[in-house]
This record gives sequence, C-alpha cells and structure tokens, in this order.
Amino acid sequence: MPKATYAALDDAKTKSAHYRVTLLSVAGTFLDGYDISIIGVALTIITAISAFSYVNTPLGKGLMAASTTIGMLVGALSIGYITDLKGRKFMYMWDMVIFIVFTALISVSYNFWSLFIFRVILGLAIGADYAIGATIISEFSPKKSRGKFLASDGLAWWVGAAFAFIIGYLLLNTGINSWRYMFAIGIIPAIIVLILRRTVPESARWLANQGKTTQARETEKYFAGKSDTAFKISRQKVSFFTLFDKRYIKNTIYFGLAWFFYDVAFYGIGLFTPTILILLGLTHSLSILGSAVFSSIAVIGSVMCILTVDRWGRKPVTILGFAGMFVSLLVLALVAMYVPTDAFAVGTTAIIIASMYILFELTQSWGMGSTDFVYGQELFPTSIRATGQGWGTSISRIGAILGLTSFPTIVALYGLGYGLLFFAVAGFLGLLLTVFMAPETKGKSLEELTAK
Repeated sequence: MPKATYAALDDAKTKSAHYRVTLLSVAGTFLDGYDISIIGVALTIITAISAFSYVNTPLGKGLMAASTTIGMLVGALSIGYITDLKGRKFMYMWDMVIFIVFTALISVSYNFWSLFIFRVILGLAIGADYAIGATIISEFSPKKSRGKFLASDGLAWWVGAAFAFIIGYLLLNTGINSWRYMFAIGIIPAIIVLILRRTVPESARWLANQGKTTQARETEKYFAGKSDTAFKISRQKVSFFTLFDKRYIKNTIYFGLAWFFYDVAFYGIGLFTPTILILLGLTHSLSILGSAVFSSIAVIGSVMCILTVDRWGRKPVTILGFAGMFVSLLVLALVAMYVPTDAFAVGTTAIIIASMYILFELTQSWGMGSTDFVYGQELFPTSIRATGQGWGTSISRIGAILGLTSFPTIVALYGLGYGLLFFAVAGFLGLLLTVFMAPETKGKSLEELTAK
C-alpha cells in the first residue's frame, strides 16, 4: 500500500498554531533545564541538614547529581516506545502529570533517599518529554521551517537553566527550607502547560498510521486550513527492533553515538565549570559569575542554530558545533597542561581561557546541543519516531553519566589538563561521526527522509 503523504502539512504557511504548539512542547525541555540547574543551588543548602547528610559523601553527591539523568535514561526509551504505541497526546499529558506530582513530592522529601527516589521518577517524565515534545513538533511542522521549530527545544533548555539560577538567587536567603520553595516553584509553569496542552490535537501522521483517517484530516485542517488530497493510509508496525533494521541501522548508530559523545563533554563541562574555573585561577565568587556568563552564551548559540539550521542544513551546523567543541577543549587542555597555574587568571592566558570557554558554549549549543532534537525526528519513520528520539536520549544519558563520573577521577589521577583532553577527544569523535555518517535532511518531508 502506498505511503501516506502530507503535502498540506509539509507546504503549509507558518501560522500562530505552529508557534503555540511548539511553545507548549518545548516547555518540557524548559522544565528539564530548570530542574537540572536548580539542584545545583539546592545542594548548597541541604548539605547542612542532618537528614540529608549523605549528600556530603562522594557517592551521595554523585547519586544526587545523576538522579534525574538516571530516570531520563529509562523514561526516554520506554515511554518513547509507548508514545508510538498509544499516541503522542496520551503521554504528552501524562508525563506532565508525573512531573507535577513528583516535583511536589521532592519539595516535601524528608531524607536523602526519598529525595533521590523522587528525582529519579521525575527523570522518567523529563526523559519522556524529550521524546514526545520533539515528535509532536516534527509531525505538524512545515518542512521548510521544521528545523527551527525543533531547534527551539535547545533554546528552551538554556532559558530554563537561566530561570533556575534567578529563582535560586532570589530565594537563597529565605531560610533553611528555601530549597523546598525552589523546587515547588517549578510546579507552577508545569500546571499551566498541562492545562494548555489539552487543546493540542493528536498527530495526523500517528492517526493515519492507526487507520484513523477522519481524525487525521481534522488535524491537517487545524494546522494547514485544508486536508491533503493525496492522503492515503500506510500502517506500519510499532517495534523497537525496527531501529536496528538494515534500513535504519546507520541512522540509529549515528544518532545514538553522536549524542553520546556530545553529552560526555557537555554534562562534564556544564556541571564542573565552577570547579574548572577555580582550578584555572579564579576565585570562588568569580567562578560562579563566570559560569553564569558562559552559560548565557549558550542562549546565543541556540538562537544561531534556529536562524541557520534550515538555511545551511543540519549536517554543516552539527559539524560546526563539534569542531568548535573540539578546538576549544583542546586549547583549554593544553593551557592546563603547560601553563604555570599562577598565570591562569592573568594576562594573555586569562583571555585565551575566556575565549575558549565562550567558543565552547557558543558552538555546543549551535550544533548538537540543538540538532539532537532535529536529527532524532528526521531519521526515523512515524511508527518509531518517538522511540528513535528516546533511543538517542537514553544513549546520551549514558554519556552524561560517563562524563560526570570520569572527569573527577581523571583530574585526581592525572591533572586538569588530561580531564579536559578527555572531553576534547569526545568532541573529536562526535565530529568524525558527523562528517562520515550524518545525512543531510533539510527541506524534505518526513516521508521522503524515511522512504527506504
């Protein structure tokens, strides 16, 4: 049976409905950025509370830092698969309910292990939204602007992180329970999003794959004002193992490994930036200020991706990102290895360090930090699109855990320079993978990209 075509959706003019659903979809990534960042502020408070004293041990600190990442590893893949089985909107609503419930429980947790368990389960919802939100965006977006809509997921993460630091700063001096208020505030935007998501229609592509043509036509009309006259049904089996079918195995390998190597470097640098800046000669207060400044550069990089990904293409933008990560991390590693430590924070060396940090933040968010939301949607068919995005998310979390756990050990054994070199190698491997394995997907319909 011929595959379905969606010319009405693919060629539609961008309208307010596209922006509205995109905003509601990237809200999940915003909440992820908020949660990942706010825990860093909260940990500076709960370390002084006896019921949470285990967080002061190396294992406890590592577990708490990785708690939502562990949940995301499981949630992205498993709930992504359920999304392909049960529908986009079904899990689009439920993952936000889980987020609200467990964020509330986190705010009233009573010891280390309750906080850890609640955050792991919260991670299930966050990981799910990575797969669900991006899939909904891709399946209603016009093909000429699909890249910028998907890349806005990356921007949402950094906006959420900035919001977390602002809230954390404002509540820092409100008492021993201020950390509870920091988490509880995250419930407010989540409730608003949950209410507004009720009006988002089910994906026309998923409906058609289920044989529900009448509902699919209604969704097309919602976004395009008309239904595609060439609309036909092509039911495809939902199976996790389709990812490893000979038609998609190259895409599966590339997407998983490229995001893996990106997260090795990104999460390692992101979480340990204050520590790295202190080791490079900055004072404690300046390292915090420097971390905030460098993080804000990532917002600019995300905006640049939105502006260029549909013009330049996915592959050139991703290559730019990995190349910038590799060069900046390599230079920082060489500085740490061969420049005397007392020269780090002064003169030309300080300028080089600042420049390389800016280059890293700008390019990582311009490249894979945003295109990971684009590629995952364009490399897999409707039947396993959320599963494919979930696959990449889960593999990337393994990379994040590797980066978070390996860096301190390498620094302790061999010094900061080799720790940074470890991240540079990860960036270089991501660059090689993209040059030799990544396809170019701009300007094509989702059906053209997966017609194999």
